[in-house]
Amino acid sequence: ALFGIVAVVDLLTLKSGVMLLPFSPSPDRVLQALPKNLASYGQNLAASMVLLGEGVAIGIATGFLTGLLMGWSKVANYWFAPLLKFIGPVPSAAWLPIAVAIMPTSRAAGLFLIALAIWFPLSLMLSSSIRSTDKRKIEAARVMGATEGYILFHVALPAAVPSIFDALFMGLSSSFGALIISEQLGVKAGLGWYINWASSWGEYYKVFATVGVFIIIFYLIMTLLFKVRDAVMKWQQSTVRW
Repeated sequence: ALFGIVAVVDLLTLKSGVMLLPFSPSPDRVLQALPKNLASYGQNLAASMVLLGEGVAIGIATGFLTGLLMGWSKVANYWFAPLLKFIGPVPSAAWLPIAVAIMPTSRAAGLFLIALAIWFPLSLMLSSSIRSTDKRKIEAARVMGATEGYILFHVALPAAVPSIFDALFMGLSSSFGALIISEQLGVKAGLGWYINWASSWGEYYKVFATVGVFIIIFYLIMTLLFKVRDAVMKWQQSTVRW
C-alpha cells in the first residue's frame, strides 16, 4: 500500500503535473530531504522531544492529581469541574495569544499548551471513571476494614486504568498539534519551527519530510503506549475478541 501511494503521488506530481510543483513536491525530493539534512533534523527533533516530554510530564502530573481529587472529593469536584468545563474544550490554537500574554517566556507558553492538551482528557476521564466505580466493591472493602485512602488507590484507581490509557491516547494525539503550535512562538529550534522556516523559503519538500518525521515519532510513541497498556492490563487480554 505504501509503495502504491508513492507511485500515485509520483504520477500526479512529477509525471503529469496535476499537483503543481513545488507546492506538492514529488516523492523523490521528499525522500532525499532527510538524509541530505540529517544534522538539522536531528537537532530540531531533539528540541521538539524535550519540549514535548516536559509538557506531557506536567500535563500527566496535574491531570492525574485533578482527576483523583475530582473523582473522590465532592468539594474538589465542586471547585474544579467548572474550571475543567471552561478551559478544557478550548483548542490549543485558541489559547495561543492568551498563553503568550500571560506566560513569562515563549517556552513557558509552549509548555502550557502541551500540558493543557494532556490535562483535560486525563482529568475528565479519570474523575469520571473513579466516580463510576462499582459501589459493591467499595462497600465490600469498607466492610473488610479498608480506609478511604486504601479504597481510592487499591479499588477505585485500578478500576480506572482503562480510562487512563484512553485519556493518554487522546491527550498525546492533541499534544502533537499543540507542539507544532507552540513552536511558532519564537523558539529557535524544533520540528514545528523547521516547518515554518522551510515553508518561508519555499522548500516544501522539507515540510513534507518533516511531517513524515512527525508521523513516525507519533507512531512509535503510540506503539510504546499500547505495549505498556497491554503489560499493565494483562487481565483484559482474555476478554478481547479477535
